[in-house]
Amino acid sequence: MYKASQSLRQTFGFAAFPTLNYMPATASSTAEPQAGFRADSLAWGMSVMLLMTIVQRGIGFGRGIWLCRALDDRVLGQWAMAFGFITMVTPMLLLGLPGSLPRYVETYRQQGHLRAFLRRILWLTGALACAAMALMLILPGPFGWLIFRAPTASSLIAAVGVSVLAIIAFNALNELVAALRQVRVVSFMQFMQSVGFTVIAVAVLTMGGGLLGLVYSFAAACLLGTLPAWWVLSRNWQSVPLAAEPLNAASMWRRVLPYAAALWVMNLLANAFDLSDRYMILHFSQSAEIGQSMVGQYHSARIIPALLASVAVMGAGVLLPYMTADWEAGKREAMSDRLRKILFAMSAIFTVGAAVGLVLAPWMFETLLAGRYSGGLAVMPLAFALCIWASLIAVAQNYLWVAERGKWVGWSLALGLAVNLGLNLWLLPRYGLHGAVVATALSHLVVLLGIWVGMRSTGYRWDSSLLWVTLLPATIISGPLAAVVCVLLVCGLSPQVRGWIREVGAPS
Repeated sequence: MYKASQSLRQTFGFAAFPTLNYMPATASSTAEPQAGFRADSLAWGMSVMLLMTIVQRGIGFGRGIWLCRALDDRVLGQWAMAFGFITMVTPMLLLGLPGSLPRYVETYRQQGHLRAFLRRILWLTGALACAAMALMLILPGPFGWLIFRAPTASSLIAAVGVSVLAIIAFNALNELVAALRQVRVVSFMQFMQSVGFTVIAVAVLTMGGGLLGLVYSFAAACLLGTLPAWWVLSRNWQSVPLAAEPLNAASMWRRVLPYAAALWVMNLLANAFDLSDRYMILHFSQSAEIGQSMVGQYHSARIIPALLASVAVMGAGVLLPYMTADWEAGKREAMSDRLRKILFAMSAIFTVGAAVGLVLAPWMFETLLAGRYSGGLAVMPLAFALCIWASLIAVAQNYLWVAERGKWVGWSLALGLAVNLGLNLWLLPRYGLHGAVVATALSHLVVLLGIWVGMRSTGYRWDSSLLWVTLLPATIISGPLAAVVCVLLVCGLSPQVRGWIREVGAPS
């Protein structure tokens, strides 16, 4: 499953690579709940989530355009770094504890120990959050350098700290409600957070609130998004069953901490990989002002490509249960063949979609963004390529999780992170923003290749379609026409792809 922090990053158009928080579930996590929290059906819950996700993506896209137009590239870069820090530091601080809720809530609810379990998890989560806030208030200078590479007013660091507390509250409640399978409530939480941030941010910036007001707007929206969770918990909390015997706390921690630690490591790798390019741009540019402006330009380049990544993440989440069912039923070859078709379709359709986006981009940047983000427009083809590769990673890694070989995902991320840092150190001083985006795109390609190797080691058969899946996104760098021509050539000349197209067109 994908955590709320990842959903927020996708909603605001920053993430090109998803936070990896899926851990194999056990039978206990699928048991039917007793009286009190009535679980939504999977079909109804997915329908609501799909509708809400589509609406949120539209709102997020509009908000991203508006922020780019309302802010200059330097302030936009500062906001990008502040938001990236907030979403990156949260899972690092909490040691994976809220992420363990979907795995263990049902287990301890059935035992009658849910209240005691949550009391311990949430108290420790709150203590870690307060400690982080205190540290930021005590050391505003170092945090200002880390986030903005410049001396920063303590009021802005305090605002970032408040946002960290707010997103911790939002994520913890989101995980708890999701663990109780209140899918509609989770969807409403994220919808209220997204819409709330849009409305509050527009109002605050219109009144001259600036960056400080924007950060506080995000904190307020996170708190607003928790209201549906408080509502459903207050209605049903008293009906949670209680066991006669007390919870064995030592046994609980021995069970939860290894899972949380594994989750923490994966989150750390995924978040570091996702945000390393912006931190390299900021801290290895000629000055803080230049770095902040470059981050702002980079953010503008990813507004449209991030939509592709968000669709892929949503699709990966929907696909995972079906892949798991086929795997457990022994239909592994059929599952692999289905995944092969999905990956090719995604690569081809996203490449054509990127070509359309590149055709529309000059008008959008000139008209909607007032012609102030020429640097972002220049690197958009590379941004499309890396986001399509990230989308393929999001779907392909499901195979490794289903096969319980998630370590390959971690190793691939670690290698990609090392490549990203190394290439940025070499290319950024020489070629500026263009070099940084080249480094990030190549590091995503390295991660994707690592996923392919891991899949082969787990029984996935390589064939020519995997080559086309990998290379088609790179054709967008040569221009929209070249990309569309390459997609059509592969569809026309590959016997395997022609067979798939005939299957789609054949009457059922």
